[in-house]
Amino acid sequence: MRTLVRSVLSLAVLGAVAVPASAQGRFPPDSLTNLRVFPRGTEVRTVVNAMRGFAGALGVRCQYCHLGREGQPLDSFNFASDSLRTKRTARIMMRMVQAINDTTLTQIPDRPTPAVQVTCSTCHHGQARPITIEASLTDALQRGGLDSAVQRYRDLRQRYYGGWTYDFSENTLGNFALGVAQRGQPAIALGLLNLNLEFNPNSGFAYAVLGEAYRMQGDTANAVTNFRTALEKDPNNQIATRRLREMHRN
Repeated sequence: MRTLVRSVLSLAVLGAVAVPASAQGRFPPDSLTNLRVFPRGTEVRTVVNAMRGFAGALGVRCQYCHLGREGQPLDSFNFASDSLRTKRTARIMMRMVQAINDTTLTQIPDRPTPAVQVTCSTCHHGQARPITIEASLTDALQRGGLDSAVQRYRDLRQRYYGGWTYDFSENTLGNFALGVAQRGQPAIALGLLNLNLEFNPNSGFAYAVLGEAYRMQGDTANAVTNFRTALEKDPNNQIATRRLREMHRN
């Protein structure tokens, strides 16, 4: 039981509001019912604090997992109900985190201290569904092509830039675009790489990957131009240095 409590509380973050409080008509309640993951006898305040951790890690509110309406007092919620899929899913997520922390990570040879543990924030970073920016852009490409992906990126950047949810560095978009080019869509890749330059105009890496995309398309002139610009921005850029050397030999 001690291990279970430690795992859940050190992770007061994992999947969603996974455990119910009871006693409709009073919040916080005097006691808890329908506990499935927290050990029976866990203090009410401990569970409530864990719920707050879940909500913060996922960027959600109580009604995401519990029966109740936004803006209504918490004492009107039916916390004991298991009717919402998100609550049932959250229990699975909690048990997964417990297994990772208590079983999987403990097998690491010569594990450094302090030991790293998985939490909700490890994956969720403030969003209910922990999807990466690459996965989001892939979805947009499949739904509506380049224009859709560009708009998705702009929207995500507008909403999340400066926070912890997505990595908006030049490396993320640049490497994603190169992957698109390698899958046989160089025109789409070039559009994404020009978007990358829009937000990172002084990045040697951004110019280098743009040059790489042109090279893959067979456009030697534009490839050389961008590789040279990359070295102007970053004389130590290995991509541009290697490609210009190869192209000069050929």
